Amino acid sequence: MSIVTKTPFSFYRENNTRYVFIDGLGCLTLADCYQSLQQQLSIPDYFGNNLDALDEVLSDLDWIEEKNVKIIIANYSRLLSKELGRKQDFLKVLENSENSFLEIIYLKD
Repeated sequence: MSIVTKTPFSFYRENNTRYVFIDGLGCLTLADCYQSLQQQLSIPDYFGNNLDALDEVLSDLDWIEEKNVKIIIANYSRLLSKELGRKQDFLKVLENSENSFLEIIYLKD
């Protein structure tokens, strides 16, 4: 079993998979989450920084080289702690993406 002790600010790639890290300690607001995802998924600058835009972007990640994307969420209990009312909406967008090559992984706190 592997243990992630520190999440990187940028993504990690291996075997045609891009690993993206969302750390609840650093993603206290939706703006933090958008910034992290935009950087790690190389989301274009025209990204609208809202949940509808995120849903659209996640369904079509053709601009990245890797076929598969795994979004790893660490420190779940702290995620969006400054906007708790938005947490389930954000996670719903991630989990309900129509992209079959996208997987969401939750690390235990």
